[in-house]
Amino acid sequence: MQNGDTLNSKNKSNGRAIKGTLKAGQTYYLDSDYGDATINAGDTLVIQSGVTVFVIGPATGPTAIGTQEHCPRVVVNGYLYSLGTKAAPNLFTVQNTALRSDPAKDPQDPNTDPAFKGYWGGIQGGSGSGDIILKWTRFEYLGGLTPASSPTRATLDSYGIYFTNPNASFVLEDCWLYGSHDDMIRIAGGKFELMRNTFEKVGFSAGECVNVKSGSVGDIAYNVAIGGTGNCFKSADAGGLSPQASMVCYNNTMVTGGYRQQKAGEGGSLDFENGGRGLAYNNFIVNCAYGLSVLGGSATTPAADTANIKYGYTYNYGDNTDITNQFLPVGFITKIQTGDINAGNNTTPGTNNPMFVNYPLPLPASTIWISADYIGSYNFRLQSSSPAIGKGYTNFSPYALVKVDKIFGVTEITPPGKDIGAYQTNGTGNQH
Repeated sequence: MQNGDTLNSKNKSNGRAIKGTLKAGQTYYLDSDYGDATINAGDTLVIQSGVTVFVIGPATGPTAIGTQEHCPRVVVNGYLYSLGTKAAPNLFTVQNTALRSDPAKDPQDPNTDPAFKGYWGGIQGGSGSGDIILKWTRFEYLGGLTPASSPTRATLDSYGIYFTNPNASFVLEDCWLYGSHDDMIRIAGGKFELMRNTFEKVGFSAGECVNVKSGSVGDIAYNVAIGGTGNCFKSADAGGLSPQASMVCYNNTMVTGGYRQQKAGEGGSLDFENGGRGLAYNNFIVNCAYGLSVLGGSATTPAADTANIKYGYTYNYGDNTDITNQFLPVGFITKIQTGDINAGNNTTPGTNNPMFVNYPLPLPASTIWISADYIGSYNFRLQSSSPAIGKGYTNFSPYALVKVDKIFGVTEITPPGKDIGAYQTNGTGNQH
C-alpha cells in the first residue's frame, strides 16, 4: 500500500479488504464515511515501524447511539503484525486534534474527557483469524459503535482489541493503550502474551483493561494500569470454549482503578470469578477501590476455580480507610497470603509507601478519584530505598505458550522479577 492510502475507502457499505504492507514511516487513513478495513482469511497485513494510522472522524463517538451507525474497525480474519519499535513506534489515533483529549487539562471529568468517546472500533479479530501480533504500538480512543449489520455484534460498543480464536496466538507487548469506552482488551479464546504494556483511561462506566474469557490461556506481566473503570486484569470462564480461562498475572503495577465501577467488590485490580483460574504474584495494588478479588459464588455469578488459583506477594497500599478496608474485598473469599505487604483490612492508611520515583502518595486531599486516571509525568519506577525491592517471588513459571520470535511471536517472555511491580531495579520489565 502507498503513503496516504485510505485503508477502507472502497465504498460506503462494504469498506475494503486489505493486505500487504504498510511501509515504515508512512501515514495511512481509516475513514468513518466508509465500512471496515478487513483482512480476509488467509491474507496478512504487516505494519512496519513508525507508521501512523489516522482515523478520520466521526465527530461524536458511541454516545450518539441514535444518530451514528458506525465507527470504522480493522477486522482481522487473517493475520495482523504491527511491528513498531522503541525508536519508531506505530500509532493509531484520530486525525482531528480537536477531538483528542488535552493532557494539560488532567485531571478531567470523565463525562467530558474525549478519551472515553470511542472514536473508532479498534482491532476486531474474527473467530477463525490467524495470529494478531502487536509490538510497540500506541492505540488511542477505541471502542466505537459496532454496526448493526455486524454478524458478531454482541454490544453497542466494540472492545478496543478483541481476540477470539483458541487455536491462534495474540501478542501485545510494549504497547500504550489510551482511552476506551468499554473493555480495552477482551480475549475470548487464544494463547496470549501481554508483556510490558501501559493502560491509561480505560472504560467510561464499565470495562476491564484485560478481560480473559473461556478458551484463553496466557501471561500478563510487567504492565502498568492507571485509572481503569473495572478490573485491571480479570479471569472469568464465560463463553463455553475450551480450554478453561487462565492467566498467570505477575509483576504488574495497578493504580487508582475501580472508581467509575458501581459493582461492589469488583473493580480496580485483579479478579478471579465464574470458573476463572490462574496465578497472581508480585503485583502492586495502589489506591484501587478493591484489592485482589476471588469470588466465592453468588446467585448470579459462579465461583472462581479456587482449587486452581494461587496468589501472594501482593503489595497493597491505600491512602484512606475506604481503601484499606477493601484490601480483602468484603463479600469475596480472598485470603491473606505469604509475602503480602499490607495484607489485611486493618492496615493503617499510608503504611509502607512504595516510594515511586515520581508519584504523590498520599494523593492530595482534593483528588477526585474517578478522574485520577492519567500518567502525565508520573514515574512508577522504584526509588533505591523502596520497601518493594527484593520482595518478589520467583519460584513459579509463566505459561509461555506463544513461540518466541521477533516478528511472528513474542519477542521476550520476561520471567518473574525479584522486585514488586512492573519496573525492576535491574532495568528489565516495563520500558515506558
